[in-house]
Amino acid sequence: MGYECEFKNLDIDLELQLQNKWLANSIPIHSDILDIKEKMPLYHDDKYSNYWNIREILLTEPLNYFRLKEFLYMRYGGDELAKKTLEDMNTLDPSQSYRILNAGSGFGSDMIEQAKILPNAKFCGIEFNKRYADLSAKIIQALGLEDRIKIYNANLAEPNHMKEIQNREGIFDAAYSNLVILHIDNKSIVYHLIFEMLKKGGIFRNEDYIKQNKTDLKFAAEKIGCQNLKTLGEMIKIAEKAGFNKSHYIDLTENWKEFTLQRLSEYSKINQKISKKKEVFFKDAADYFSEYFGCGGVFKHVKE
Repeated sequence: MGYECEFKNLDIDLELQLQNKWLANSIPIHSDILDIKEKMPLYHDDKYSNYWNIREILLTEPLNYFRLKEFLYMRYGGDELAKKTLEDMNTLDPSQSYRILNAGSGFGSDMIEQAKILPNAKFCGIEFNKRYADLSAKIIQALGLEDRIKIYNANLAEPNHMKEIQNREGIFDAAYSNLVILHIDNKSIVYHLIFEMLKKGGIFRNEDYIKQNKTDLKFAAEKIGCQNLKTLGEMIKIAEKAGFNKSHYIDLTENWKEFTLQRLSEYSKINQKISKKKEVFFKDAADYFSEYFGCGGVFKHVKE
């Protein structure tokens, strides 16, 4: 039996075990949602990937959340970013019953941490990748948070999808997106749709990549999966056109440069079997900021 066939059979068996134990899945919006082919094979490339490890952990008894967190957080800021995001959106009062939108929720890691900080809040995650959306729903069920966190499998850039979610969920006190919109070509429509889903006074926090004169856009597209990167000024104009009255930007380029280099170094030193594709992606991310003039930061847009 070849490796590809063996891997596929193991993958199917693991998926069946997981589905039998945790029945939760994401909420599909419309019938035209299709799974996407990942430009960055970070989570589902082999038996040492995040996607594989998370599923195996979900089958253990009792559930080891600290072990699970090792595969949920692999980006700048780690789980501390969850709290920092709430601070930036002015939604850090634990007594309040906030409604918070996560645009591009991945495995749901930020909302899980935020639900601990805000015991009365409710969260809505939107994830385009069906594999991630369904797995995040199972993680949330395993942690007993399914009454407070909903996951929709939908397209952030599709008006009909976002309108249907708004009809079901209403408007939100705040919204955030972490390194997601950089992968979407039509950033203007995403900004407009999120604006429509925010209440007056709400803040949209968008952690994103931008371009400068020297940014290698070919490398950004082929290795990082960036689409149609904009300059800082262009992003501010997109926000203004969507209706946001105030915008503030904090540059994180040097922070990301240091983080991506450190992450690559630490991963390369692991003595056990590792995901080679993940190692390649970590190197590409480090090179992007160190050699190809990648840049970006955090936008905070206010709907007044």
